[in-house]
Amino acid sequence: MTLIRLVFSFIGRKPVSWAFHALVLAVAIAVGGGAILVRQAAEDRLSRDLAGVDLVVGARGSPLQLVMSSLLHVDVPTGNIPLAEAEQLAANPLVARAVPLSLGDSVGGARIAGTSPALAELYGAAMAQGRWWTGPMQAVLGARAAEALNLKLGSTFQSDHGLEPGADHHHAQAYRVVGVLRPTGAAIDRLVLTDLSSIWALHEEPDHAEGEHEEHDHHDHAAPKAEPPRQVTSVLVTYRSPLAAVTLPRSYADRLEVMAAAPAREAARLNELAGMSARAAGWLALALLVLSAVGFVVSLAAAILSRSRDLALLKALGAGPGLLFAAAVLEGLLLGLAGGVVGLALARIGAWLFAAAQRASVDLIVPPPGGLDLLMIALAAGLGLLAALGPALLAARADPTRALVSP
Repeated sequence: MTLIRLVFSFIGRKPVSWAFHALVLAVAIAVGGGAILVRQAAEDRLSRDLAGVDLVVGARGSPLQLVMSSLLHVDVPTGNIPLAEAEQLAANPLVARAVPLSLGDSVGGARIAGTSPALAELYGAAMAQGRWWTGPMQAVLGARAAEALNLKLGSTFQSDHGLEPGADHHHAQAYRVVGVLRPTGAAIDRLVLTDLSSIWALHEEPDHAEGEHEEHDHHDHAAPKAEPPRQVTSVLVTYRSPLAAVTLPRSYADRLEVMAAAPAREAARLNELAGMSARAAGWLALALLVLSAVGFVVSLAAAILSRSRDLALLKALGAGPGLLFAAAVLEGLLLGLAGGVVGLALARIGAWLFAAAQRASVDLIVPPPGGLDLLMIALAAGLGLLAALGPALLAARADPTRALVSP
């Protein structure tokens, strides 16, 4: 009898028990692998959203909130700062790029960002259709925003004052879509972009009712109307020189109304806050792996003991200890491979379902198959092989005389 046929005959004796222990290993691989895939997808997404920005300058408040609202677009802004701050940063010789952002309006849940085309350069976003704006009240849509809002070139829409859908105040003037960007997998896909002058114009709509005109008639109409100070929500800064990393953040340390936040540092804090659930999933996966290893050893040892007469008969017919040892080891290896492949499939399905459930708020992209998949399968196979060594030694040392004469 060949080694392969011998192994499959052993498996065929108790297929339900064999499949159960393979499934336990598969669940362990699925939990651990799924957690790693989701974590890797989140880290990749965070890296894309940070877009190489070295510093975010905005109104004083929580640095994490400033970064999340300006780069991840999942929180409310901390406030506004004078446009002069953005202009000073753009003129600083240590700064390669200073991209202003003006936030606060939305349409159908998609955030509207007053900015410049330089924002698309940060994310490597190219135009799929149309062009950039050439005047006020023109908008360029991110790929996901265009899909979610069902807008195309030439469409018009009115914006809501506020970041949540269903706002009570709608601006009277309508935007016209002049461009749609290619998907990047980053936060810009969910944004509606326009120029800063459009945001300013909408928020400078007159607050006085017509009933107040009589009172204004007594005023001097020849007096020039004071232009409101221009403001932006934040400025995304990219350094030109490493010296900027030392000098720029310090220059905002004592400012009362303006602060600077380093996205890399705040991303590390965010990972630390989210790390508890990831560690819990890791400990659960480790516990399942240990349980799987114990199950392998117990099941294979029990199988060896239940086969004592078969093994004795095989030895009596000339099968050497090496063949029996190899058969037990190969059975454990196949058990590990089966659990690894099934577990990897479950991990990818689970990660994909989790990403699909979060698509409305955070667009996670599950990493494609690669080295991590091979590592998980190799881990499962190695665990099965390691668990089979003890039972394999029992099989190789089985005494045929004692097994055949025992009742």
